[in-house]
Amino acid sequence: MHKIKGCFILTLLFMILLIILFAGYRYRTTYAKTEIMTETSEDNQYTLKIYMIGEPEWPFGATHCRLELFKDSKRIIKYPIDIYDDGAIVHEDNFDIRWHEDNVNVTVSGSEQDDNRYILSIDGTVE
Repeated sequence: MHKIKGCFILTLLFMILLIILFAGYRYRTTYAKTEIMTETSEDNQYTLKIYMIGEPEWPFGATHCRLELFKDSKRIIKYPIDIYDDGAIVHEDNFDIRWHEDNVNVTVSGSEQDDNRYILSIDGTVE
């Protein structure tokens, strides 16, 4: 009886370990937020942060990112984007950022896409 109980406990612990490993892998590849870059406006009131979300889709898919615009420490825009760059991890070279009086222009480039331009206005809208 003790042998069966011991085998059951070991099997249960092994299954829990597998679930924890799978959950960690799933989080890292799908949900983990990695900061790529931070840019601040000339007047230091606004900050743009760019994050990679998860890992690029395998084998050569999109890389999911997010643009977040802050005024002081309050987030005013949270905008998801995809970059098609042959499954590569994004880096600062994928982005060109230009600050203007009432918005910030973000141009996103990738090897498998045309350049996309996003206009993040300080009123919270995205074009």
